[in-house]
Amino acid sequence: MEHNFLEESENIEEEEDEGTARVSVRAPLGTRLALKSVLEQHHAWARRLQAHYKARLKNLKPAQRDHLLDEQHQELHALRRQGELLDSRDTLVAFGLRQEVQARGWDHPWPDVDLVEIPLGRFPGSTRTGSYPEALPLRLPGALVDQVSAGCWSTSKESIHQLWQWRDDHVPGVLQPDATRPEEQAAAAEYRRLTAGVTTTGEVYRAGIRRGLRAALQAAPPPLITLLVPR
Repeated sequence: MEHNFLEESENIEEEEDEGTARVSVRAPLGTRLALKSVLEQHHAWARRLQAHYKARLKNLKPAQRDHLLDEQHQELHALRRQGELLDSRDTLVAFGLRQEVQARGWDHPWPDVDLVEIPLGRFPGSTRTGSYPEALPLRLPGALVDQVSAGCWSTSKESIHQLWQWRDDHVPGVLQPDATRPEEQAAAAEYRRLTAGVTTTGEVYRAGIRRGLRAALQAAPPPLITLLVPR
């Protein structure tokens, strides 16, 4: 399924068979470096866990191995879901984005929103890509991406419709910085008021990235990692 209602900084391609969506998010300069830096500790924790799991699998019968592998998979999934092990960019951003969606009160079904009907392409009020020079390719849960798109559209559609009408009623030059006539200044003020009512997908994704980075920085080693540390 192709998502539309995209800010110019987001491109989404959903892989329905895996329940994930590929998203490209525009981010501030330095975001990639910050992610790389904060993920290093979590990578180290993951390597310790993997070594521990591998050692436990030795000398087991096939049925026992399958059972233990499933148990280990579930344990890793729980650690990542809870934000205790954020050992990949996708995991970190997904965790932060869930927090952001919850903070906005969007963590619920959107029965009145049809994603197919959300307008295609860049919409009024979007930030120019020059403000966010880094592009981050991500692979996120499709349902989470749907929640972001539905939340942005549901909370912004009235302002977007008014902005479309505003654009029909005004010439492009009215937003030029050197516009001095009172009617031009009034039109620009009205445009700013309407754009303030638009929540873009990029805005939400960037907030999720910030939350994920903060969670990764503040995370303590998972209890099992603590037990594995040599005394």
